[in-house]
Amino acid sequence: YQRRVRAATMPYAKFTALIHKNLPEMGFPVTPAHVSMGFWGLMALWTAVGVIGSAFLTNFLGILYPAWQSYKCEKERKPASQWLAYWIIYSLFFLVEISPSLVAKIPCYYTIKLGILLWCMYPGVGNGADLVYSNAIRPALHMLDGVMGDNPKGKKGGSGGGMGDRKGSLNGDLSALGGTPPKMTKSGSKDSLSGKGKGPKL
Repeated sequence: YQRRVRAATMPYAKFTALIHKNLPEMGFPVTPAHVSMGFWGLMALWTAVGVIGSAFLTNFLGILYPAWQSYKCEKERKPASQWLAYWIIYSLFFLVEISPSLVAKIPCYYTIKLGILLWCMYPGVGNGADLVYSNAIRPALHMLDGVMGDNPKGKKGGSGGGMGDRKGSLNGDLSALGGTPPKMTKSGSKDSLSGKGKGPKL
């Protein structure tokens, strides 16, 4: 039963279920879990041997399902933290693959990549995307953000400044014209609003 539940929640479960549905009679029981393990075992063997198309197959499987799940989260307004972390991890693989010579030096690179991405796609608590991002990538990005932060030290708030800065700037402009700014009174009289008496002299 647990194997059936795991097979139903695995990435590309609908695809492996379709294969299981259309399998001919084998003479022995074949469950969806067997099909799922066989499919991913074949993908691991394909990428490990280095058959032509390993890079395309790994990238295809690493993009199709996560892209669909990201769309479903956006459509159904579900939390998408797992898939945000997934795309950050995927982008790091992309940066490594900018150097083909580096990829060639890593044995079974595409098998390792496929295994890590599959782990990151896995639903539920403890998936690779959350663990790798929370324990490794996020602390590194936090340190980088502290070094390259946009807000200078000692400055609070946004670029527009606070209400106190705006009030001081307004008072300074009125003082430069030779007058003092009108003061609001609790009574809210028309004179206080119109600025009669001590307004700027033109």
